[in-house]
Amino acid sequence: MSLPEGWEMVVGLEVHTELLTATKLFCGCANAFGAEPNTQTCPVCLG
Repeated sequence: MSLPEGWEMVVGLEVHTELLTATKLFCGCANAFGAEPNTQTCPVCLG
């Protein structure tokens, strides 16, 4: 495969995993599987 002059190919990889923890990694919010959407959040989670 050839690229046009001045172009550079960049390849990225995104990996997802689920941790078996009672709380989220960077805050103290619960991490309960199956809870209603948007109910386990706080200002830290939302950035």
